[in-house]
Amino acid sequence: MDQTQDNRRANGRTGVTTMSDVHTDRYWTDEFRITEADLERMATYIRETGQAHDLTELAKRVVRGRLRFGPETSAPVQTAWARDPSVRLWDPAGEWAEGDRVIVAVWDHGLRRHVPAVGEVIRVEGNTVTLRTASGWRETPTFTRAQPESPQAHKWRDIVAGLVQQAQESRDPDRLTEAILLKHGERVISQLLEALRADNRFVHLDGRWFLRELALPPTEEQLTALAWAMLRLEEAQPTDALVSLVHPPLAEGDAGLFGLYIALRQHPKLFGHVDPEPRPRWFLAGPPAGAFTPRHAAYDPNTYEVLCLPDQPASPETVQRLWNLGLLRAVA
Repeated sequence: MDQTQDNRRANGRTGVTTMSDVHTDRYWTDEFRITEADLERMATYIRETGQAHDLTELAKRVVRGRLRFGPETSAPVQTAWARDPSVRLWDPAGEWAEGDRVIVAVWDHGLRRHVPAVGEVIRVEGNTVTLRTASGWRETPTFTRAQPESPQAHKWRDIVAGLVQQAQESRDPDRLTEAILLKHGERVISQLLEALRADNRFVHLDGRWFLRELALPPTEEQLTALAWAMLRLEEAQPTDALVSLVHPPLAEGDAGLFGLYIALRQHPKLFGHVDPEPRPRWFLAGPPAGAFTPRHAAYDPNTYEVLCLPDQPASPETVQRLWNLGLLRAVA
């Protein structure tokens, strides 16, 4: 067995295909599918790294695999694709709304060239569209909209076409990967996103994907401590901002972060959120469990009954009444 076939088998690919197949536009526009083997390799990659990864990185791995080993022959995740991309290439003349996912070319200061990245529209104001990514850039990128068929619209398309041509001429595997993502990313990354969403093994938070099996959830003790700590917060907070409030501390890294995220979602009566999933900001939706010792006195404004006194333990029932009256934060 030659090395190419050996590598193909080692990566879950069977059959013999010519390497030229994946270098044609036809393959990427008509034949490409995300397969079960692709998802298995992503799960393995996340296990090996112990980290969550964003769509940009995962898509690059899929494309690099095709360029190195040829077409994938395992079963596709979807038998057919609707051709309605959930991730679109940036078009200055396009219609954009908050939450849209978009492929853009951004300047990489380390590589000193433009590279493709997947962003999410977070704000549309007048003629500007602001994006956010999981990995983040030095500056939050803002793009200017343009009228259809205007010189500004054509200029952007010419820039992308030039980047694709330069990358293809270089023959460098990383550059070729970038060229395919810019030219065919709508199909590749949209299918990848849909496949990840449909697979319960993967969990999505703030633009990154992790394995549910690797997430280490907090204990009830830790969730209770977090709830009491959140009582002091005046504004809803993103998941990563709550990590430092948990005691004892969570497991380190993405295992603890995603474990916390899953646990928060499983306790909607205690932890509510604003903003659509999966970039929520959390607030305390109900009273924390257990008794506590208030710092201030309070009474029921309807009956004038004294509910609690400073430095004297208050029962869980009293905690509930203080919460219902909107007084718990004031006495805690």
